[in-house]
Amino acid sequence: MHARRLALLALLAVLEAAPADAAPVRLPPHTRTTLKNGLTVLVMPTQRLPLVDFRLVARAGAVNDPTGKEGLASLTADLLTQGAAGRNAQQIAEDIAFVGGTLGASAGAEQIVVSCEVLRKDFDTGLELFRDVIVSPTFPAAEFDRKRDEALGAIASDRDDPGTVANNALLPFVFGASPLAHPALGWESAVKSLVREDVVAFHRERLTPDNCVLAVVGDVDEKRAIDALQKAFAAWKKSDRPAGNAYGPVPRAGTRMVEIVSKPEVTQTQIRLACSGVPRNHPDFFPITVANTILGAGFTSRLVNEIRVNQGLTYSISSRFTMFRNAGIFGISTFTKNETLRKTIDETIGVVKRLLEDGPSVEELDKARRYLTGLFPLRLQAPDALAAQLLDIEFYGLDPRFVETYADKINAVTMADCRRALKSYFCTDQLQILVVSDPETAKAALAGLGEIEVRPIP
Repeated sequence: MHARRLALLALLAVLEAAPADAAPVRLPPHTRTTLKNGLTVLVMPTQRLPLVDFRLVARAGAVNDPTGKEGLASLTADLLTQGAAGRNAQQIAEDIAFVGGTLGASAGAEQIVVSCEVLRKDFDTGLELFRDVIVSPTFPAAEFDRKRDEALGAIASDRDDPGTVANNALLPFVFGASPLAHPALGWESAVKSLVREDVVAFHRERLTPDNCVLAVVGDVDEKRAIDALQKAFAAWKKSDRPAGNAYGPVPRAGTRMVEIVSKPEVTQTQIRLACSGVPRNHPDFFPITVANTILGAGFTSRLVNEIRVNQGLTYSISSRFTMFRNAGIFGISTFTKNETLRKTIDETIGVVKRLLEDGPSVEELDKARRYLTGLFPLRLQAPDALAAQLLDIEFYGLDPRFVETYADKINAVTMADCRRALKSYFCTDQLQILVVSDPETAKAALAGLGEIEVRPIP
């Protein structure tokens, strides 16, 4: 572990010292096609590795969970690979393992993602399995019961981890009544209420070709791949259901609130400072990204230097913009000893205020741009990473040349851009404060920061 950490530190040091005018990233050419049933297909041939990656994104995540059935999208995704067409769960697992491939499905806030990776020679096998779990899952009753029990077990286990408790409680605290206000895994009472028919209906209504985008990246012939996809998905029928938006923008709270999630036994307090943020396709994405790297996303960020290194109040602290299609969160995440709870919050807010008031130094701005432009190409090496990037561009409506222009746009962020982003999208007085701690100790420590509410673990 020590050796891995040293290697990471060395890599970060290299990235921060890298020249800002490094060669731009060039994606291999790819095509965008719409099949007869409405399925959008992106095909990118690349011979970097003898692999093919199939990746499908459905606009069908936790935001589409009906009220009282939070966790339905996640359970649906978990069940896709547990029986499909003529295979049961064991046969699916054995068939993909036989060719040394991978096949999986998962759900997030706004997406269900199904992915399959196989060697080039196993293209047909991979596509067949991939197609079957998307189009023809059987949702066996026994597998439904097993996966629902696993989800309930995971929810119960999460209550023992203060960090996960904080992350889950933050969603309703910031998002209120928005469909974004629950974790993908769902709430215990809601998952207990789910029945197999809920999963069947969710799949039928949400996993339709006109509600999905499919990327194929790897060692493939473009025409052959499109022909094979057209044939494989020919029987998958589009729906007449309008996609629509599951939610609207989430305004910032007008006043600061403090929420204590009661966990009396902890000796360290989890801290989350947050306010509503911006969507992924925001026009100031690049200035926001650079400014946040200076504040708390880089290893030598202000928050790390001051709160961790100089004051020793925590081992880990970071800031982040989590961006969805129509909303987002700006948040700071850390933890500290119960005794230093108030000091950690006060000092953290002070770091943010000073950066907003004074702006970054020229050195900080240059370092952030070097770090970001150096790190970005490393994230696009494998076919699955390329497929994910293509789908992000499509899903969030980004500039089709996002990858090719990334470095130029990061390097074009000026000091004025950075200061404007800090003033416009970061927050201090409107930061909502959530802690997972002993309530009596925390109430005394947090007095004066805002109206305090104590809640049980959600």
